[in-house]
Amino acid sequence: MPIPSDEPQPQTDQSGRAFSRKIQIGFWLVGAILLMIGLAAYQSIREFDETVDWVAHSQEVLGRLQVVLSDVQDIEIGLRGYVMTAKERFLEPYKKGLVVLSHDRERLSTIIQVNPQDPPEQPRNIEMLNALIDKKLVQLNAMLALRKDVPYQAAQMESYMDESKELMDSIRALIEDMQTLEKVRLIARDRHADQKGKNAVLYFTVGVMMEITILIWIAWQISREIAERQQAQDALRRTHDELELRVQERTKALVESNERLRELSHRLMNVQETERRRIAHDLHDEIGQSLTAMKLELREADSVLESGPTASLLTDSLKLLDQVIQQVRSLALDLRPSLLDELGLAPALKWYIKRQGERAGWETEYSAHEINSHLPPDVAITCFRIVQEALTNVARYAEATHVQVTLERQGDRLVLTIEDNGKGFNVEKAKTRARTGFSIGLLGMEERARLVGGEITITSSPKTGTRLTARLPLVELNPQLVASEERIS
Repeated sequence: MPIPSDEPQPQTDQSGRAFSRKIQIGFWLVGAILLMIGLAAYQSIREFDETVDWVAHSQEVLGRLQVVLSDVQDIEIGLRGYVMTAKERFLEPYKKGLVVLSHDRERLSTIIQVNPQDPPEQPRNIEMLNALIDKKLVQLNAMLALRKDVPYQAAQMESYMDESKELMDSIRALIEDMQTLEKVRLIARDRHADQKGKNAVLYFTVGVMMEITILIWIAWQISREIAERQQAQDALRRTHDELELRVQERTKALVESNERLRELSHRLMNVQETERRRIAHDLHDEIGQSLTAMKLELREADSVLESGPTASLLTDSLKLLDQVIQQVRSLALDLRPSLLDELGLAPALKWYIKRQGERAGWETEYSAHEINSHLPPDVAITCFRIVQEALTNVARYAEATHVQVTLERQGDRLVLTIEDNGKGFNVEKAKTRARTGFSIGLLGMEERARLVGGEITITSSPKTGTRLTARLPLVELNPQLVASEERIS
């Protein structure tokens, strides 16, 4: 008699093998994703280490540049002490400074030459710097020899000192340029590293999400086999809810962060305006008064000396002093025109537009309708700075002959319009260049307007001139913030 067989057994075994294969495939995928995440993490760590090394190198270059500049200054100070006193003990700092400077120059040249990641301009700059320093040392040696001569030639020494100052200014300017170049590359590297970090986070997040998905899929398969599909669905729902909550929390945090950044930008601009006002006051009231007093004394001396070389020299000095006084006044007015604080926005704009027109040779038109002197302070200064930046751009790029500025009140808004008949430009291309850091004037004006709740519209195209319209609200965007800034001032 044949033994009866269980017919469902082959189907059960086949289903079990299929389930086992699915589970194995799932775990193989998890392992592969973990491997990719590990490789990405390893690459990120390597790039981070490279960035740290590069930052350390840049910091060392910046420090060495400052040390070399300090060495040159110490040498010059030591020699000046000897020139003034003719005492040998003042030459000790000079001689020691020469030894220290030689070592620091060699170290600076070494760290720049051996690092291929340095900007290509830096090796050329270091050659120029060494040449200037060598020239400076030769000049200082000449001063030393001249001071030891008998009799002492004071006029020749004064000429040497003038040349020494010019060389020192050139050395200082070149070192500042090299430091700026290092800082720019440092910022670029930091941005690159930041982007790489974001990419690594993105890859990690995607990998984790894929792993979570695969694990959930495996759990779902297991649950289906043991009749717990509902539990798996609940787990998926809870996971989704948690992710949604995290998204909402992060979105809220991002909005709050953007608001804090905007408030910080507003504070920084207010502090900048306060500092400009203080510097302009110091230039006008302190330095200007000192220069005026000096001018009066020179005039009194000139009136005593009727003729001769000294009288001619005093006359030339008076002319030069007049130019300096005019330049100081012009600088103070550019920083913060007193009319803006004393008479308000409309008179200040009238004066500034007329002044810029005379400088640039424009024909200017200005009109202000229904504008009083009681505008919100941040709106008034924002409007003035927009005009200042716009007219500066017109003078630099537009090649215009006629500029028209209109200021009027439309309801609860202050509307500023600036038009010129210049060669115009492509607005979108200009904004793109501004976003990449080539020219930030347009973005600066837009940000100023945005901080007070306003907006700027620019209409232009090549050969058709340019029209800029700024609409600013005549109410304080954030009274508490403005009050806080006034307390800071």
